[in-house]
Amino acid sequence: MDGVKQQIHARQLESLENRRQFELKKIRRETRSEIDKVAKRNQSQIERIKKDYNKEMEHEKNQLEAQLISLRKKNNGIIADEEKRFEKMVEELKANHKAQVAELQISQEKEIEQRESEHREYLEEAEQKYESELNKLEA
Repeated sequence: MDGVKQQIHARQLESLENRRQFELKKIRRETRSEIDKVAKRNQSQIERIKKDYNKEMEHEKNQLEAQLISLRKKNNGIIADEEKRFEKMVEELKANHKAQVAELQISQEKEIEQRESEHREYLEEAEQKYESELNKLEA
């Protein structure tokens, strides 16, 4: 009887081993299924986050471009105003320069006239002295 009991016991052990293996396979399948579900969920979340990130980046980029355009317009306005101011300053400087040149011309002309007048007077005095000396010599 010992042999029959051993066979029964061996079958029971084999049956237990088969059950364990079946349960392990079942657990592995369920675990694999859960892992796949979690991986799919995580992948979909990653894709959603990427889309949101890309949308936000585009939005920020558009806002920055709008600000840049605004700043460029503002700076162009400032540059135009500064150019006008610079042109006015240049015109004023040119006008002042012309006025100074005219003033210098007038003062130089007066000085020339004064020198000519002084020279004429000197020549007249010299002529008068010459004539008086000539008259003295003739007399």
